[in-house]
Amino acid sequence: MTDHEVKETLEQARSAADPLDKANSLAELERLSSVSAVRSKLAGKGQDWCEDCGEEIPRERREAAPWAVRCAPCQEIKELRTRRGD
Repeated sequence: MTDHEVKETLEQARSAADPLDKANSLAELERLSSVSAVRSKLAGKGQDWCEDCGEEIPRERREAAPWAVRCAPCQEIKELRTRRGD
């Protein structure tokens, strides 16, 4: 998945007047993100976009933790939930 594909699909979702078109664009964006995440995991590396919130993972985090699939705040939330047993 390229940044161009993500941006194009996200723009389609944002600009869609018809709710069904919007839902289809969002589903396609989720599919593209899932494919990218699987490819990254198989390659043993992280990804550019957080799999929880969808925001870009900062370059500094990607450099410090190349395997990261979440931004630092979302990773912290996940770890807290795991500790609590949620």
